[in-house]
Amino acid sequence: MPRSQSDLSNTAIRIFLQEVGKFYDTERGLEPFKPTARQKQEVYEFFKGCCAYCDALLDPDLATLDHLIPLNRTALGLHAWGNVVACCRHCNKEKHFNNWLDFLRLKAGNQFRARRDRILAFVDHYRYKPELGLHTIAQNLYEDVGEVGMTLLRLRFKQAQNVIRGITKLEKS
Repeated sequence: MPRSQSDLSNTAIRIFLQEVGKFYDTERGLEPFKPTARQKQEVYEFFKGCCAYCDALLDPDLATLDHLIPLNRTALGLHAWGNVVACCRHCNKEKHFNNWLDFLRLKAGNQFRARRDRILAFVDHYRYKPELGLHTIAQNLYEDVGEVGMTLLRLRFKQAQNVIRGITKLEKS
């Protein structure tokens, strides 16, 4: 449950980026990325069963998926084909919201170019374009949800205060 105005807004941004991702996939003639077991397998196979970042062989039970470009209001990555790569849990946790190229430079060492090229081939294969010009829309959504959410919370808080006042008045009389 969100605890603040920014929590509400950030949750809305993530949902927005997931929904836009579904639409973007459909517009590119792709089945929306959910991911299903089959979709995960397709991503793992593209990376030959290895982590996109450190190239470690993935245990299918422990492997994760990572958004190259994070789902947040700064990066505006979509939950869509071409933005989700196979990776190990360690790299997923370590990368967090960092730029994937910067993170890859740290992890890949002298294999940087080969791994970068593999990731770029993946992005290109699904025709994923990271820059879609959604910044203004996302910023407006962030602000709107925060304002509306806080207005609703204040309204419900006043209602709760009135209920409590009514109960305590009855108890006092």
